[in-house]
Amino acid sequence: MGYRLPATEFSVSRKGAGRQKTLGLGVILGVIKEKTPNSAEVPMRILHGVTDAARQHNALLHVEYVSEEVASQITSTRDIPASLRKPQISGVLLVGSLPSLAASVVASRKPCVSLGFHDTDVRMDCIGQDDRSAVEQLVQRLKGLGHRKIGYYCKDPRMAFSRSRFAGYVEALALEGLPYDPEYSINIWKPLGDDGLAKVVEGVRSGVRAWICAHDDWGYEIVRHLQAHGFSVPEDVSVCGFDHLHVPSDAKSLLSVEWPFEDMGAAGIEMLVRRINEPMRAVSQVLFDGRVIEGASASSL
Repeated sequence: MGYRLPATEFSVSRKGAGRQKTLGLGVILGVIKEKTPNSAEVPMRILHGVTDAARQHNALLHVEYVSEEVASQITSTRDIPASLRKPQISGVLLVGSLPSLAASVVASRKPCVSLGFHDTDVRMDCIGQDDRSAVEQLVQRLKGLGHRKIGYYCKDPRMAFSRSRFAGYVEALALEGLPYDPEYSINIWKPLGDDGLAKVVEGVRSGVRAWICAHDDWGYEIVRHLQAHGFSVPEDVSVCGFDHLHVPSDAKSLLSVEWPFEDMGAAGIEMLVRRINEPMRAVSQVLFDGRVIEGASASSL
């Protein structure tokens, strides 16, 4: 059911761990500019798993919260936070989206593992989510409810998960024999900003009665906008999301995909420790499966 037994200060992962030299690990947590009621939920769950795994390795963590503006200014090793440049820090876990240049600069200085984003321009180990399988499950679910026209909505195509889930969406439509219309892949081919929600309404009026949103927060935005324009969810339109976040008080729960964020955080530390100990090991990726959570935002046509 997704529960994990937390590590404690009394737990020992292997014989003699208590006598090992303390390992110093850094964490760069990318902080997005746009704040929502759920902004802190995913990072906190990841840090929970990170902390448990670090404790089992007798490691000390130093966490740096880096805004989008600060991350964009990391263009040389001098720009890396001073605390992470210290020799006591043996490796760094990168959590959340960071610019390619910033990630490559940090990776040039310390062993690194990325968590939650995969950048093809930077070769490093990665802990991620199996977005392709997750989107396919959502498409199959919507098809089973009778939907044949399914749109895709993301608010920020710069986010790695927006692009990977879009790729999974196109593949899933092809596998299920459903039509793909680029007009209703919102903010992918042409950034529309706030006009993207108006495009969703246009799509609904054209018969696109189901929408897969790249993030729960964006899904709740669509629900509110549709309701403001006279549509009911799920009676008129079905809406899906990702991450299974806290449900706002004014909304119904979304049909969503839940990820084991605590396990992903712990796996990031395990992979980082292995990279520190085996620096010549081949670069690898580990993808975690998501679990579809039934909500009150989808119904049959």
